[in-house]
Amino acid sequence: MSDAAGSLRSQHQHRPVPPRLAVMAFARRAALAALLFAACCLLLSIPAGAQDLPAPTPLPLYALPNASLSRASASSSIALVPGDGRTAVAANMLNNTATIFIPGQNLILAEVRVGQDPRSVAITPDSTRALVANRVDSTLSIIDIRQQQVTATIPLGGTWAYGVVTDESGLAYVSLMGSNEIAIVDLNASAETRRIPVPDHPAGLALWGDFLYVTHFWSGQVSLIYLPQGRIIQTVSTGLDTGVFQAIEPDVTRGIAYLPQTRLNAQNTTLTYDTAAFPVVNVLDLRDLSLRRASRVALDTADRPVNMPFAAALDRFSQRLYVANAGSNDVSVIDLNTGLARAHIPVGDNPRGIILNRDNSLLFVHNVLDGTVTTIQTIDQQILNVLPITNLTIPTDLLFGSQAFHSAVDPRLSADGWLSCATCHFDGLSDGRVWLGFPDGPRNTPLLYALPETVPYNWSGTWDEIEDVELKIRWLLAGEGLVEGAPNPPMGSPHAGVSPDLDVLTTYLLSLRPPASPPPHDSVLAARGAEVFLELNCTSCHVGTAGTSLETYDVGVGQSPLERRGTSFDTPSLRWLWLSAPYFHDGSAATLRQVFELPGAHQLVYDVPVQDVDALVVYLLMLPTIP
Repeated sequence: MSDAAGSLRSQHQHRPVPPRLAVMAFARRAALAALLFAACCLLLSIPAGAQDLPAPTPLPLYALPNASLSRASASSSIALVPGDGRTAVAANMLNNTATIFIPGQNLILAEVRVGQDPRSVAITPDSTRALVANRVDSTLSIIDIRQQQVTATIPLGGTWAYGVVTDESGLAYVSLMGSNEIAIVDLNASAETRRIPVPDHPAGLALWGDFLYVTHFWSGQVSLIYLPQGRIIQTVSTGLDTGVFQAIEPDVTRGIAYLPQTRLNAQNTTLTYDTAAFPVVNVLDLRDLSLRRASRVALDTADRPVNMPFAAALDRFSQRLYVANAGSNDVSVIDLNTGLARAHIPVGDNPRGIILNRDNSLLFVHNVLDGTVTTIQTIDQQILNVLPITNLTIPTDLLFGSQAFHSAVDPRLSADGWLSCATCHFDGLSDGRVWLGFPDGPRNTPLLYALPETVPYNWSGTWDEIEDVELKIRWLLAGEGLVEGAPNPPMGSPHAGVSPDLDVLTTYLLSLRPPASPPPHDSVLAARGAEVFLELNCTSCHVGTAGTSLETYDVGVGQSPLERRGTSFDTPSLRWLWLSAPYFHDGSAATLRQVFELPGAHQLVYDVPVQDVDALVVYLLMLPTIP
């Protein structure tokens, strides 16, 4: 079927029918069908009840928007102003600014200060305003593009604003990654109007007509929100092992979307650097939210091993997909007709945004960790220019440490470009996986916040300094190492001060910023939970504000009898538990409540009233308390 025919058919396939009209129409159709069926039965002398009619299609019905009338937009760290098609705006996460510039002319128009840690930019359809989602302070900055200044800063009630898109009605939609919500903002009133609850870690957004598609960073899920009703219609999985998922690129003429993702192979019991994670682009059919598995692009074979496919731009006329690989600092150019790479283009540090100009002749790649935009001529895939769009002002050791944390390019850090620290610990978070292939048994990925307060490190408590990450680099990432020669054993001679490059990496690790506040909670129940915490003497192990005694204990949990007898594990901190499920070293407790249900030293359900266990859970999930 041609694109035009597919577009025409799509008008009738996915748009909600008003319930009252749908029921009336269905009743009329059903009555007519019954009359026709009865007539046929009479003519054929078949009893009217002898055959079962097929079940009616469940209501409501949904049809995709008209591709010729409704354009799609997607969240990104860089956006093109539609009015002139040449001016761009990019979010500078390291400098807390946004730059207005003309990449085709290598011209910087202005750099505007916005909120803390800006991650995403959207341009209003009238081309007058740029919207910037600021992650750390969870605000939305409104920039007047002509005046080149912020005209409003809108506080958002949730945590970690990440992606932003906007529509012609004057509404903006912002994903709140930390509080699992979508904020709806009235731009004319400069105020948030409501929030829609969604599954964990919403990140990227794509808006097409009345439909808002939401990516979920660690789970690899996609949610569809029908905006007139303000609710989720469906959430689908793209695979239990997919994650690192912050972008969705729609193809409105074909009714599909491209999903740059990473498959985290946590179930692998013989873990190696080249079997731990796989770079992929999945394809989602937007008509029924099903995966087109045969269309999946395995980038490591279609192109070469790359790390963290993070954003994509589609040339739907030439059927080329440009994929920005954030960890390996390159762009894969995929021919969608063959599924193979036409080109592989090295770019700057940590490309997270990628867009095409109006006629698809130029590709702009936003390299967020060196503050540049690479301009590529698409006819021959040649780099025309690399334009610095911000003068980075953060301390040099933090900059170099950030680049090392996110890099799979340096052979000292990663073999063959497969893995980076950020693959499992993006923004210091946990990937939510239990990795089965660790030498000491299954290991749950921890958060990386407030590390100076939680020595020793790793679940076995065998690292006495964070610089011992050198051992993980050499084992799991198969890097050559940042320390010259053989590394020191853990709990032995220090690695600190041995290698300047290792020191800057650990400086970055120690700088990772936790969320400002936990999700809302029942204050009365939390107060009772605090009392239960003291009554049960939980403070004997979970001491002080960090919630850890810095000791190892055998608490009788594990996936094997050997682990359940005589094996000690590091006492984890009790802060930010709402971000670190599952629990225990082996992830055997999927929820915090299961911690108190499973056999072992933490089992409470047979000795403590149910309501007190519930109160304890509420209290723990609000830690750390914010003054």
